[in-house]
Amino acid sequence: MEKVEPVSTGAPSLRVDQVLETATRLFTERGYDAASIRDLAAALAMRPSSLYHHFQGKQHILFAICFGMQTDFNAAVMPLFHQGKGPVETIQDVIRDHIRFSLARRGEVLVNTRERRSLPPHLLAQVNSLRRAYRDALVAVIEQGRRQGLFAVDDPKLAAMAVFDMVNGMFQWFQARDQADIERIAGTYVDAAVALLRGWGGYTLTNAR
Repeated sequence: MEKVEPVSTGAPSLRVDQVLETATRLFTERGYDAASIRDLAAALAMRPSSLYHHFQGKQHILFAICFGMQTDFNAAVMPLFHQGKGPVETIQDVIRDHIRFSLARRGEVLVNTRERRSLPPHLLAQVNSLRRAYRDALVAVIEQGRRQGLFAVDDPKLAAMAVFDMVNGMFQWFQARDQADIERIAGTYVDAAVALLRGWGGYTLTNAR
């Protein structure tokens, strides 16, 4: 599937990263549907038509944010699955860096989480392919831990999605004060993820009431 690239620019006074940074802020504050090309152009102090020197349309700006963020995320996190560590240590490393990345790139992560559904199917599929690669790698580690008796998991895929839901919910409300705050919350969520996987088999709907 062909990746959509920004249009070559005839307006060198404006950088693509400026457009994406401003669009990320607007999409985070207002939502993708409510933030128009006119709004973006006004925030950049330029004519709306000038944006089309960089991108074919608003959906391609959204794609650049989501695909670029997910590509960078996978590049940062996926190598952690191939360090030769055991399942518990791998989960700890992956979840810790997942949280660090998400907080460092919070605006883009929020846009990807909340707004990627607005992408047309052929662009959404490219973003989701990267997300599935990460999910499948986590599922494989959880399955390995289950086979070794480290995790009490009947369905590794369901367990992976539960971990994702827990971790991805955090960065939508948590505002770090400093790096120590980031490390504190990362450590807490790492411990929670491992505890969830170790205790999964004993967790029932009755226990949850």
